[in-house]
Amino acid sequence: MERIRPRPITRAARRDDTGDDRGGGARTGPPCAAGTGFRAATEPIRNEIPRNGARVPEPKRLLVVLGSLGAGGSERQVIEIVRGLDRSRFLPSLFLVYRSGPLLAEVPGDVPVFAFAEAPMEPSPFHIPGGILWAQGRALARCVRDLDIDILYDRTSQMALTAYLAGRPRATARVSVAAGDPAGEFATAHHRFGRFKKILLRRAYRDADRVIAVSTGVARGLGSFYGLPSERIAVCPNLFDVDRIDALAAAETPERRAEHFRIVTVGRLQEEKGHIVLLEAIRRLVHGEGRTDIRLWLIGEGPSERTLRAFAAANRLEPFVAFLGRRANPLPWVRSADLFCLPSRYEGMPNALVEAMLCGTPIVATDCPSGPREILADGAYGTLVAPDRPEDLARAIGQARQDDADRRRVARAARRHAVEAYSARKGLVRLESALDEALATRRACRTS
Repeated sequence: MERIRPRPITRAARRDDTGDDRGGGARTGPPCAAGTGFRAATEPIRNEIPRNGARVPEPKRLLVVLGSLGAGGSERQVIEIVRGLDRSRFLPSLFLVYRSGPLLAEVPGDVPVFAFAEAPMEPSPFHIPGGILWAQGRALARCVRDLDIDILYDRTSQMALTAYLAGRPRATARVSVAAGDPAGEFATAHHRFGRFKKILLRRAYRDADRVIAVSTGVARGLGSFYGLPSERIAVCPNLFDVDRIDALAAAETPERRAEHFRIVTVGRLQEEKGHIVLLEAIRRLVHGEGRTDIRLWLIGEGPSERTLRAFAAANRLEPFVAFLGRRANPLPWVRSADLFCLPSRYEGMPNALVEAMLCGTPIVATDCPSGPREILADGAYGTLVAPDRPEDLARAIGQARQDDADRRRVARAARRHAVEAYSARKGLVRLESALDEALATRRACRTS
């Protein structure tokens, strides 16, 4: 494994407010032998740095746990977080299952990256169900111990399982982020050994010192699906660098024809995103109502692409639908479109929807659990339709085609709202407050 040393510090120098050595928790073990774990830092620095006679606490070490750095919403949020955290308070590192994905190139230079797939593992002669998950937990535990992590931050339910199975030193706080609708995400991602995994996930979220929900809908879902008490949950919506989004959206605009009504959707092509429903709505509009001026841009890639292309071909939609694949920067298409459509069956807090608002593009979205209704303020900033109802979606698209002036007025108001509600500055303040609360909870647990 490539070993990247973060800011160095000795274990002996790291003591919490009670004076206990951080290596002394019940779940700690001896440091890994050379060549078998993550490189532990060995160069001493002082625990507190004097400034003008005052004692300033050193920044807390934060380890973010994620599967990879693909082009998904959680991955983009992690990049924004590690880029924006106040380095005088938090020093982030990344623990990935796989060191892969297009967003790897955007990791700041001062953020170390560790990967489970590069860690040496002893081969097992037996196949044990869940063995890889347990191995990931053990590798993460070594990383937490060797790097003397203050806060473990896992994002997505799969990583919550890994972090829970890893255990942690008693002084290490844990923050777990629920980024999708709990019931919908569980049905999609955890259908194998479902009953056992639900028990584990309930324990994983209850084990966290703070659980972050990316929307109030997700927070309600954590309560109803996992029985998590509301006082354990902090709602921290996703954050967006408005200046960065504006700069990306201002890039060269794709070729367009004035007589076309351009619809765009951005997202991974998989069943829960509801693209087949959008294609059926387009079929109704084109062949049922004769609206041959419609053009749909599908931006993204994923396991449903073959099915979607087959549907388009079978229904003579190929002249009206363009599969554009994954785009490193889809925002020029979003900005130049006449309408952004989100046809999802469930969400958490869809990044693409907020980015469309920031681009000033009118919106039609499904009223799915959870996120769109909250983001669009009950329909004040875009049209909401029932999920899995192509007839309703077609009707909303047709109405948007007719009401151009009203559509643009609502889109301008939506941008103002998104700038006010979801800026990176506000989001980082909320996140850092939740991290502080987790540290305080962990400290209280140790002293009680």
